[in-house]
Amino acid sequence: MRPPWGSHRGGDETLVRSLLRGLAGAVHESDAVEVLTSAGAQLPAECRAMAGADLRVTAIERRSGPRHFALDLPAWLRRLTQERRRPDLVVCLTHAPVWSPAPVALLVTDLSFIHDPGGYPAADRWRLRLLVGSQVRRAAQVLTISDFCRTDLEQTYRLAAGSVQVLPLVVDAPTPPDPAARTALAGRGVPSRYLLYLGNLHPRKNVPRAIEAFLDLRRREPDLAGYAFVVAGRAWFAGTAEREAARDAPPGAVIFLDRVDDAEREVLLRDAEALVYPSVFEGFGLPPLEAMARGTPVLASDLTAIPEVCRDAALLVDPHDTAALAEGMRRVLLDAPLRDRLRTAGFARAAAYDVAGVTRAWGQVLAPSRVTTLR
Repeated sequence: MRPPWGSHRGGDETLVRSLLRGLAGAVHESDAVEVLTSAGAQLPAECRAMAGADLRVTAIERRSGPRHFALDLPAWLRRLTQERRRPDLVVCLTHAPVWSPAPVALLVTDLSFIHDPGGYPAADRWRLRLLVGSQVRRAAQVLTISDFCRTDLEQTYRLAAGSVQVLPLVVDAPTPPDPAARTALAGRGVPSRYLLYLGNLHPRKNVPRAIEAFLDLRRREPDLAGYAFVVAGRAWFAGTAEREAARDAPPGAVIFLDRVDDAEREVLLRDAEALVYPSVFEGFGLPPLEAMARGTPVLASDLTAIPEVCRDAALLVDPHDTAALAEGMRRVLLDAPLRDRLRTAGFARAAAYDVAGVTRAWGQVLAPSRVTTLR
């Protein structure tokens, strides 16, 4: 797996770091772990924790997807084979190399490109449909991150029931807030009272509708005029729908931050009155759990994997219903008993996604062989 750490790729980076934490607990001293990463990337603590195993890291200049999967990745695997370090299992995220000397475990995080194709440019949609569809059928193992995705993969690609292995994600423990990060965010317009959306900006994330719901609520509830809606995330593809939704907002009502670093992320999640996560399609949805771990109430979508992940620890609403989103925002801001219940349930729900769970799942993945290559 080419771990995208240090590249500010948001959810992908968080996902890979989570999986590495579980893998660190699953490897044995007799294992060898080969990691291919981008030139200049810093090896994260999750990888350094594999000190008991034979860990080797190769850094390359990351090129375009077709070159990487057709040329660079196969060349690296060929070189390992020539050096008598042929892997027993190659773990890949979303795509696999066009040639591999060893069985491939393919990790697919969601099938939104099939069920919600309008959010993808035609070329990306075509690539994902063609490659994922063919590669999941050829992979020695198919991995995913939720029961919802497991069922979706098995039904969509007619895979044998129970053939997809779930690697649950890990919720990072809160860290002490950085006063400098809080000051920097205030300088960027973040007020003391705000609702937060944290994640990539993609059509399936449904952020424009959440902005519309928030602005409607502010107009109807004078007591909420001092609140803002903070959007922390970068667009996957060129688009202006989120800013269009906020075009007529009063000054300071909607704040766009683009991507944020780890220290800013910690402060935003801690200080928010609530996290709003209105996505219409998710394979997992980690930000709600991250908010719960910090005692922040969550308003989320009632679709796809989100109810599985959040259960009763979030207020779930129909993300297609603007009025339902607005009413949900009103309740998580003003209903004190609800806020207290969500905080209590949220701490327990976030704690259920610990390192032990993903370590056990990795043990099952690695059972057929004890040598692992991460691409």
